[in-house]
Amino acid sequence: MVKYESIFVADPAATDDEVSGLVKGFEESITAASGKVLKVERWGKRRLAYRVGRHEDGNYTLILMECPPAAARELERRYRMNDRILKYLTVRIDKDIPETPPVAAAASTEAPAETGETE
Repeated sequence: MVKYESIFVADPAATDDEVSGLVKGFEESITAASGKVLKVERWGKRRLAYRVGRHEDGNYTLILMECPPAAARELERRYRMNDRILKYLTVRIDKDIPETPPVAAAASTEAPAETGETE
């Protein structure tokens, strides 16, 4: 199974119950395809970076899941079919994110420059 992170932005006019119903339906489609929902984070109503249609705000929800690739494609198909979903993005998580940024780790492994030489 592959880990995925999926975020969708729902219509700001949707009530909390409607968004919960959407999330429940998406969770059911993942589990029906022998997947597993690891975490659901409701970020609530936030301002969009740019206008989408006539909307300036949206209800953000993040779903972290472990499922086969076919289940992730089916989830995106369901996003496209739903009129309440304004935008969505699903990304595959290949590895865990390292604690230290790669640039800082490379800088700490370099040998210090020799001092004392002048031109």
